[in-house]
Amino acid sequence: MPRPSLQSCRWVAVLVAVAVPLPAGILDWLLPKHDIQVITVTDTTPAGLLRRPASTANPVFYMAVSAGFRDFGGIVAGEKEPKKEEVFKTMGVVLAKQGYLPATEKNPPSLLLLWTWGTMNTDRIYSFNPDDTEGRQVNRRQLLRFLGAYKLGMISRDANSLMDETMMQGVLFRDADQDLIYDLSTEDLYVAAIAAYDFQAAARKQKVLLWTTKISCPSRGLAMPETLPVMLALAGPNIGKETARPVAVRATEKFKPEVKIGDPTVVEYMENTKIPVAEIEPGKASSSANQKKAPAKKK
Repeated sequence: MPRPSLQSCRWVAVLVAVAVPLPAGILDWLLPKHDIQVITVTDTTPAGLLRRPASTANPVFYMAVSAGFRDFGGIVAGEKEPKKEEVFKTMGVVLAKQGYLPATEKNPPSLLLLWTWGTMNTDRIYSFNPDDTEGRQVNRRQLLRFLGAYKLGMISRDANSLMDETMMQGVLFRDADQDLIYDLSTEDLYVAAIAAYDFQAAARKQKVLLWTTKISCPSRGLAMPETLPVMLALAGPNIGKETARPVAVRATEKFKPEVKIGDPTVVEYMENTKIPVAEIEPGKASSSANQKKAPAKKK
């Protein structure tokens, strides 16, 4: 079979460039898009197990507190944050599909939902060796816990350095789930978390946690404003429901879930109901705490 000539190869390149719309098409060839791979982990407390499950037929009503965008790991400059109004809207729709609806005067809340989103990047320390291009990751356990490695016997649920070292050394032969979580713990992540508390207890200034859902996605090659809605949509069926193991779902360019509500009754409710969200601004709590600690001036 004759080898293609250089001239014919050039024509192929030209045809590809012409066939693909500019400029996005050329960028797709130069910088291929990455699939969105979402890991969801939900932990339910004994108090949460006593609650009836939410459904669109039998919804549970909530009020929300947003902690906004946060950098939970290493900080990488230039990360574009999604607009909080868009995040609130997406959160509301995703929760509504699972039977969690914003409270109204007619439907008082039984849940207080605290949510946040942001990044959990690897934090690395580099030596003075010029050949040290990878550095040493110092927050791997943080990422392992967020990814749910404790459900796979890879790390303790709570921080315990001695137990962590023993468990990590003991996992010599890992299954596919353990391999996936182990590998993802070395990557930068987009993350979101939702924690549900008993509203009546919160009104009495008591903290009764019911469940926590943690959602993560490797961020390399992705942008958060476009990725976060897909993350939340893929995680939706596991929000508020105990997961025995971390649940991994991948969305390719051919399959990107749309954040839509199917039930017309729920659609109408969401269109006519504003999501009650109180916001916690980063730094406000610490600044007010510092003011309280400041000594009073002598007269």
